[in-house]
Amino acid sequence: MLITALIARLSRASIASLALVMVSPVALGETVFYRYIDKNGVPVINSTVPPEYAQNGYEVVSPSGRVIRVVKPAPSDAEKANMKSKAELAKWDAELRRRYSSVKEIERAKKRKLESIDGNIQILKGNIGGIDTRIHQKRMEAANLERAGRTVGDALLEQLNELKLKREVTEARIEKRQKERKALIAKFDEDIARFSEITGKGS
Repeated sequence: MLITALIARLSRASIASLALVMVSPVALGETVFYRYIDKNGVPVINSTVPPEYAQNGYEVVSPSGRVIRVVKPAPSDAEKANMKSKAELAKWDAELRRRYSSVKEIERAKKRKLESIDGNIQILKGNIGGIDTRIHQKRMEAANLERAGRTVGDALLEQLNELKLKREVTEARIEKRQKERKALIAKFDEDIARFSEITGKGS
């Protein structure tokens, strides 16, 4: 009576799950075997699956040979790479659809980014001009001292070295920003091409 009452309270999903457990050979503790293909291509039935064969997939079978479960082979490196590329492509497509509604929007975003980078590059180039002016002044100062037969002091030489180093650092920053500019153009061009492909919108 207690079992009957309990079953009556179960939902249909719960009853189905209970039935599945009741008929599962593994749940009942039935002895199972594993059928796999060895290195010679011969089917083998054993109580365990050697690790070197497990990744190739195998079947769980009952003593009578009935297939209880099939374990698929592990994906190959090429398949894994393909799955990763598909996932990355889907993520890229979703991001493009979320951010833009037309190619013109992407082009406007590209223009804004380029203007920002170009502005920064111009500032850095202006800094280079200022540094060059100061270097020229310091060199003139050192030359005047030498013409007057006086020794160029360590402080002046140190200032010149610091200015030269500052110029090198600024030049490196300009080069970095220019590389970023090229990469930005390439990325936006790829976005435009991909957006046009997935939406059929060329403008």
